[in-house]
Amino acid sequence: MISLRMTCPTTKSGVDSDIHSTVDSDTSDVQHLDLTTTESHRPSKERTVNAFLLVACVVFGAASFLFGFDDKIISPVAALHPFVERYQGPNPRTGRYTLTAHNQNIVFSVPLIGSILGGLAASPLNFRFGRKWPVLMAYVISISGGLLQVFAPSLAAFVTGRFINGIAMGIANGTAPLYLSEVVPASMRGRSVTSINILNVTAGVIGTVVVSETKKRGGRESYLIPLAVQCALPVLLFICTLPLPESPQWLVAKGRLAQARSNLRKLRGLSEEQVDVELEIMKLCEQKERELKANVKFWEIFSRKYLHRTLTAGSFFSLNQVSGVILSTTYVTVFLTEIGMEDTFTLDAFSLTVIASCCTLAGTIAAPFVIDRVGRRPTALVGMSVLLVIDALAGGLAFSKDKRSGVAIVALSLTFNFFWASSFSSLSTLMPSEMATPKLRHHTMAYTIACAQTTAVITTLVVPRLTAPDAANLGAKTYLIFAGCMCCIVVFTFCFLPETKGRTFAEIDEMYDAGVPAWKWRTYETSFELRTDPNPSKPRPNVA
Repeated sequence: MISLRMTCPTTKSGVDSDIHSTVDSDTSDVQHLDLTTTESHRPSKERTVNAFLLVACVVFGAASFLFGFDDKIISPVAALHPFVERYQGPNPRTGRYTLTAHNQNIVFSVPLIGSILGGLAASPLNFRFGRKWPVLMAYVISISGGLLQVFAPSLAAFVTGRFINGIAMGIANGTAPLYLSEVVPASMRGRSVTSINILNVTAGVIGTVVVSETKKRGGRESYLIPLAVQCALPVLLFICTLPLPESPQWLVAKGRLAQARSNLRKLRGLSEEQVDVELEIMKLCEQKERELKANVKFWEIFSRKYLHRTLTAGSFFSLNQVSGVILSTTYVTVFLTEIGMEDTFTLDAFSLTVIASCCTLAGTIAAPFVIDRVGRRPTALVGMSVLLVIDALAGGLAFSKDKRSGVAIVALSLTFNFFWASSFSSLSTLMPSEMATPKLRHHTMAYTIACAQTTAVITTLVVPRLTAPDAANLGAKTYLIFAGCMCCIVVFTFCFLPETKGRTFAEIDEMYDAGVPAWKWRTYETSFELRTDPNPSKPRPNVA
């Protein structure tokens, strides 16, 4: 390995920025770019983070409200008596006002197809128009889709509105993380990007509370008010986003350095000299990024050298779709209504949906602390094992006719949400970005999202066919099918998920090249560690 070191001149304020890049001498491909500042001259947190930056992060992170609100209100709305009465009528099989399996399929799955199209459109839009304008475009699209849902004369029109809104969600979800990762200092990047999950789930909690309250009004207002709120959200977000600056990193990539400097000055509150230093680092980053992506083809992620890590990195987003979480999130209200929870539980299905969303929010908030403290692999193995046990218990209890079994199933479903959010879901977001080699990260992420959305469409189509009374009528017994899936997932995780906590991209590349088994990564010492170990005489663990 050849190590290159470039140092920016020290400014009057004493900021000494080092840019390190590591190059593989065999392939001449840049493998890692690490930007650091010397500890003694690092700018204080107060001078690098100001109120305007925090506002910008919160507003852009709130783009996830589009998905979070829509995902959590659709199940309660689709379970409301006035909604089913207007767009379908009684279920021909049961006589109850619940959507048939066919109508559940189109109401829940069609927006996912729209989000796939929106996600594919996000990449060229981000390249040409930056980060700010694609998000504003997504809000305009979301408003039109929301209005169509409010005034839909038929179920087909309502689903078309959801499809349009799905396109908006795909664009927003593909753009907001880029802005958040580019505008904050490196030390804040992880917390900034993961805040999207918290805001997403918070929107879901708000949505379920809105539907739970409007249900009491009865009539068409019970479902029209939540849909009207869904229209109002993008209007508010559009107004809040409009005055925010474009990403300085994107402006640098387009050669618009004067505007990049002006925007960076607004987002930092640093001295003029410090802004110049950070802008210079951005220019060097952009140069290295172009080198990383030069002559790299998408299909290289499936080459013999990268296939193992591509499949591992790209699997977790898809696998969490078959964990059983769909029964306690997307379909929760419809599912609880179908299995008669209102007849056996003191709370109705809508109140339980609010509690389920709160459990997911609690797990999402806990996730960053758990993953950073315990590590990726232990969090995954313990969390997934708990999900396996919950699936098996809930599915087994479904065979009992005792009313207490129904209460236990609900309690297990709520517990499932917490452990899923604090382990499986959060790792699905983190692992693809950590495990992919830098030069192929954008291709690996595209592959990951495509696989995840495809799996989501399949599960959304299949689940009603398993649970609905007019289909297989398995009800809560469906959890046993997901328990079988979780058995396979736990084995896959043990064999293929490595511990990447505290590892640089260069170290991860080295360990994959060395063929280190996933269960030995925690104790493996890379050549990087041996070069930088301040105490070379200390005892070292034996590794393969």
